[in-house]
Amino acid sequence: MEESQLATGRTCKPRFSWFSGDVGLFNKPTKFVLDGAEYEHADPHPEHESGSVTRFESRTEPEVIALVPLVGGGTVEVHGYATFYSKDWVDVVWTDEGAQHMSCWVPAPDVRRPDEGEWRGRYVQF
Repeated sequence: MEESQLATGRTCKPRFSWFSGDVGLFNKPTKFVLDGAEYEHADPHPEHESGSVTRFESRTEPEVIALVPLVGGGTVEVHGYATFYSKDWVDVVWTDEGAQHMSCWVPAPDVRRPDEGEWRGRYVQF
């Protein structure tokens, strides 16, 4: 994206473009910060059969703890909400320390409901 001249004569440098760069309309962010450490989730895109994915009813999304897969292998524990699910996958959303909204499909065996008082997630606006 190029600089543009405003009517005031000042130059405007855009911070990002919706169609290029790291964040865009069709490419969501994958890098996030938790407990002071930076991570990048692997962003798997599982194939789902038609009609096999269910959405939790709005405002009833359950709090979950998920082992999110990372680029390069391994996982990191994330406290978030489950928004969609199938028998094999759960879409988990969370907010990182920079108030960045994140989402990632996680294998269902790596997602669980927290015990009483265990969940440390941040509010996510749906």
